[in-house]
Amino acid sequence: MDIQVIVLQMIQLFLVIALGYLLLKIKILDVDFNQRLTTLLLSVTTPALIVSSVLSTTIEKDLSEIIFVFIVAIVIFMVLPILGLIIVKIMKVPLHQQGLYIFMTMFSNIGFMGFPVMKSIFGNEAVFLTAIFNMLFNLLVFTVGILFMNYRSAEKISINLRQLFSPGVVSSLVALLIYLTGFQMPDIISSTITMIGDITTPIAMMLIGSTLATIPLKEVFNELKVYPYTILKQIIIPIIAYPILNFFIKDALILGVSLIMISMPVGNIAVLFATEYHKDVALAAKTVFMTTLLSIITIPLIVALFLTS
Repeated sequence: MDIQVIVLQMIQLFLVIALGYLLLKIKILDVDFNQRLTTLLLSVTTPALIVSSVLSTTIEKDLSEIIFVFIVAIVIFMVLPILGLIIVKIMKVPLHQQGLYIFMTMFSNIGFMGFPVMKSIFGNEAVFLTAIFNMLFNLLVFTVGILFMNYRSAEKISINLRQLFSPGVVSSLVALLIYLTGFQMPDIISSTITMIGDITTPIAMMLIGSTLATIPLKEVFNELKVYPYTILKQIIIPIIAYPILNFFIKDALILGVSLIMISMPVGNIAVLFATEYHKDVALAAKTVFMTTLLSIITIPLIVALFLTS
């Protein structure tokens, strides 16, 4: 794997993020349109990208390897909240913010940024493996995610199980079914799904930039706790995780996807959940901004350290 290629790809993604930032500043995009774009991404283009990943690429993985990916994803999602607890102790995070930090550590930006980044680094086959992580992400974020967001909270919380059946989960199940059965769609349908899925990357990156443009830059850089948190989450944890993952995972693609998944910035969903459950929305937004911005450096760094041949 050529690190120069990865750096150029991350710069390309960053430039599209910057375009989204500019488009909101000059009022071509706005907050209301961002919400509609979010719905388009989550309900249409990302599901199409997930399904197209098994239509446009021959995935050289047997059922046992797919099950193994599920196991790896489950273990990672079990360990991440424990690491979140360790981080809040190390950083001496105030009690009312601890649940948010644990949530942010567990739920990275798989949906908007994960798929484009994985596709850029590893190709379409990685999109299918990322979909497995995304399936578990959706199952967990609306259950244990709610519990972690309200960690040490006296408020009564409720879990809506209908949210588990999101378009992302359904499309992941469809992709898995197509993969296992070898079902062949007519070319016109397959190419249409692939074309729709291909617009996910530019739209997702512009949406991230447009969302970041709503946060005052001065306030972002004044949030001092974000700096050590970003270093811990996106550099220290992946560095510690690599030898452990490398010991158990022999497949280079599964290893790469798992490591980069851990290295991803905080997901936008942290802001949505912080708003829903009356937590520190400003802190969530600032952390999303800073971790996303620095991921342009940290992801190529992790690739250079561990994934280049």
